[in-house]
Amino acid sequence: MPVQPNYTPVPEYIPLPPRFADRFRWGPIVVGVVLIVGTVLFFGISAFFSKIFHDRAFPGTVTGLVAIAAPPLFVLATAVTVLTARRCLQGDYLVVSKARETYKALILCLAGSGLATLFAVLLPFVADLWADGNHPKPSDLFTPFLYLIFSALGFLVGHFYVRPSTGTLRKFSDHPIW
Repeated sequence: MPVQPNYTPVPEYIPLPPRFADRFRWGPIVVGVVLIVGTVLFFGISAFFSKIFHDRAFPGTVTGLVAIAAPPLFVLATAVTVLTARRCLQGDYLVVSKARETYKALILCLAGSGLATLFAVLLPFVADLWADGNHPKPSDLFTPFLYLIFSALGFLVGHFYVRPSTGTLRKFSDHPIW
């Protein structure tokens, strides 16, 4: 019979310092709303500049529309995941299982955002998305990277809340339990 390794149970609930728990209650909401509003505003601004540079706001091909729409959609998915991170908090305790699920969702959103950015940047070099015969404009290449930055910021904030470090918990603690 194989020998089982030492089993150390993972606690289901981790106590959080009250100041950190208070920040956890409103922080993800603020960041999620800012990501949503910022993404919608930037999408509108980029459509405006596309209208100026390409004589229309959106590409005429389906592939072009997917390349334009995928990066902001992944940022919105990251924002929704950050908004739902608050469900990992129960009183002043972090629910470990929900925090793990949220962290995995944040990783998927960031990976998807990276792939969507790569797709949106490389596709204009392969296909003529705008049917104007020109090479990609700098704004066509800059926009997906800005969405990737938005998504990375959302990931970092979500990571800060659902996987707090011991140093962070010590910083917010009034008692030397950490």
